[in-house]
Order: sequence, then structure tokens, then C-alpha cells
Amino acid sequence: MNPIQTIKGWAKDIVDLALVLIAFGVVVTIIFGSSYEHSWYFGQITGNLISFISDLGNHSLAGILALMVIIYAFSKRDG
Repeated sequence: MNPIQTIKGWAKDIVDLALVLIAFGVVVTIIFGSSYEHSWYFGQITGNLISFISDLGNHSLAGILALMVIIYAFSKRDG
């Protein structure tokens, strides 16, 4: 197998794991509220997500273009 393809496979697996961890953090923060506010993982995940979405919205066209690039990057992946 081509080493580049192997590395791309690892990168895709890492991104998939990161997305699962982010989703898990959001769900835990929603369910348990701010009781995990000082946790290294759960404390700021929803705040960072809200800030990211707000920044996209505040920058109008640039935010829309950035969102389109992000969606394209994730929809382009195989499997």
C-alpha cells in the first residue's frame, strides 16, 4: 500500500475520533450543565463551539465561505 494513502487513512481516523469526542463533550455539557465548567475537556467545549458559530455569523460573506469550505472538506471524504 502507498505510504501516502496510509497516512491519509490515519488522518481520517484521527478526525473521526476528534468529531466523536467533540459530540460527546457537547452532549455531556448539555445534559449535566455547567457542573463540569472547570474540567479540562468539558469546561469550554460548548463555549468554544458557540464562539466559532458566532464568529462565522459576524463575518457575513467570509463566514459563509469558511463554512462552505469546512462542509466541502468533510463531505469530500470517503467512507
